[in-house]
This record gives sequence, structure tokens and C-alpha cells, in this order.
Amino acid sequence: MSLSRARLELLRRVAERNEDEALQALRAAESRQAEQAALHDELARYLQDYEQRPVGMPNPLLLENQRQFIAKLDAALQAQAQAVDAAAQRVALAREAWLDTRRALRVSELLQDQGAAEERRLADRRSQKETDEFALNRHLATGASRP
Repeated sequence: MSLSRARLELLRRVAERNEDEALQALRAAESRQAEQAALHDELARYLQDYEQRPVGMPNPLLLENQRQFIAKLDAALQAQAQAVDAAAQRVALAREAWLDTRRALRVSELLQDQGAAEERRLADRRSQKETDEFALNRHLATGASRP
């Protein structure tokens, strides 16, 4: 294996490792986003259920406590919506990073393929040159032995 070929192979292996790591990071970010979205949905359902609960005897203190609790739940729901948005942004960044590493891998594979094709062309040329030289030497040898 030539030095250039060895470098191209190393480049491809590094690009593969980077792409694998970026893909794992993307999957982890997607998983965290799904968890955040599930928590948001759970909070929304809890808030909706709590708001629909019938209030027993209308007591001003009880109504005020319920209003404050609903306000806290609503704030938690808004905070969770922001967490979902932040997780979605992290997924988008991770996807872009993965796509970048994927492109780098494709480039390294293309370079490796081009290098291998060039080596084959050079080997074919050397082989053809050797065959031509052999044929020329044979022709000259047979021509020199004839009177």
C-alpha cells in the first residue's frame, strides 16, 4: 500500500468514526427531544385535567389556591415548551453536524476510489509498457537472427 493510499485509508477511517459519533449524538439529541416533548404533553394533560375538575363548595381560599396552582402549572408548561424548543434546536444542530461528517466521509471514499483507479491505470500502463518492450525486444531479436 502506497503512502498516499495509506493516508486515504486513514482519512476514510477517521471520517467513518466521526460520522458514527455524529450519528450517535444525533440519536441522543432526538431521544432527549422526545423525552422533553413527552413531559410537555404530560404537563398539558395534567393542567387540562386539573382545570376541568369540578370544584366542590366554592370557597374563596380554595379558589385562590386553585388559581395559583393553575398559574404555576401554566408557567411550568411554558418552561417545558421552551425546553422542547431548545431540544429541537439541538437536534437540528446535531443533524447538520452529522450531515457534514457524512459529506466528509463521502469525499474521503471518493478520494480513495479515485486513488485506487489511478493506481490501476498506472499499473496497466506499466504492464502495457513491459508487454510492448518485450514484443519489441522479441521482434528485434528475431529480426537480428535473420540474414
